[in-house]
Amino acid sequence: MKVLITGATGLVGQDLTALLLKNGHEVHYLTSRKEALKTEANYKGFLWNVKNMTIDSACLHGVETIIHLAGESVFQRWTDGAKKKIMDSRVNSTQLLLNAIHEHSDTVKNVITASAIGIYPDDKNAAPMKENDVPPVADNFLAQVCLAWERIGLQFQELGLNHSVVRIGIVLSDKGGALEQMVKPVKMFAGAGFGDGQMWQSWIAVDDLVGIIQHIAVEQRTGVFNAVAPHPVRNRAMMEAIGKAVGKPVFLPNVPEFAMKLMLGEMATIVLASQHVSSDAIEASGYVFKYPRLEQALEEYLG
Repeated sequence: MKVLITGATGLVGQDLTALLLKNGHEVHYLTSRKEALKTEANYKGFLWNVKNMTIDSACLHGVETIIHLAGESVFQRWTDGAKKKIMDSRVNSTQLLLNAIHEHSDTVKNVITASAIGIYPDDKNAAPMKENDVPPVADNFLAQVCLAWERIGLQFQELGLNHSVVRIGIVLSDKGGALEQMVKPVKMFAGAGFGDGQMWQSWIAVDDLVGIIQHIAVEQRTGVFNAVAPHPVRNRAMMEAIGKAVGKPVFLPNVPEFAMKLMLGEMATIVLASQHVSSDAIEASGYVFKYPRLEQALEEYLG
């Protein structure tokens, strides 16, 4: 299978690329940087510029599946300018892919687009939320981004393509990202929960995330899938589990909600929101988790 990946040089994209190449697939990838271009036997880069809405259409030659992961990081202070970049990077990049497929490709059959569990309501008492449990109106910026990204993705179906959406939870990895940021204060004996510590943290090991994406691509699954592990935990419990994994006790009181908002501004929504999310759909599709429980993932990435 020949695959085109956006965001191939990011935290998830790098591991996904490695997994696909290991399993004999050919990977094309898009980048905005000339210095990031490579041409190898089964791995080749192509330029695109989302701001200028330009793309090297050769990236689509022979491609059967597109995996669209690219987007401006949401982990920054949400100024008006940052919000525009976050939204535009997702909506405009998707539109650019739609234009390219419509004009230059008759081989693309499947498209997988990313989203996030931030689309679900913030609810500490909710039962595990499934793919059809989406609020009718977004009540925060992250949810608005997810809804806009998913709405424009529906246009792939209008082109007659198979389309699937992967709603990603908190990604745990040994190469950076959320886990690295959570571990730093714990190692300095400054680890603590946030707010009341009762927010649900629907997490996923990066190995399972890339495994899910490959599974959807190879099996040509369509629809919406939550990419979260089967056993989410509460915020305080997660921090204490991290402390246990690195041999550092987490004993400080939780950081108050008002303090998080002072430090992070509106972006504190990401840290303080509670999404209790179900993995039933992806498991029913045949995917078997490598790290279903938090302790297993922490042992792999921190042990």
